Amino acid sequence: MRLTLESGGDIAALVRGAGGESLVVVISPMLDALTMAQARASIAPLAVELAPSTRLNAVVPGEEADPADIDAAVAFLEQAQSTTGQVLEIGKR
Repeated sequence: MRLTLESGGDIAALVRGAGGESLVVVISPMLDALTMAQARASIAPLAVELAPSTRLNAVVPGEEADPADIDAAVAFLEQAQSTTGQVLEIGKR
């Protein structure tokens, strides 16, 4: 399931409120530096919390990220059954 963390969002609440075997959070590049750092740092601990029933990963699109590349990264992470707690950066930062 694809989730999107927007400005002002709480990643822990977003993830804990979702269900499914695989969660992929797209972290908006429009977040301020502190919120971005907190979101990125939260992925691994939240993945441990949700394991083994749910896998959690994230995609961080850069400024010039192509939407098709973001979609491909999300699709890959949803199908990568042995991958959890990872953050993929797509495009330029």
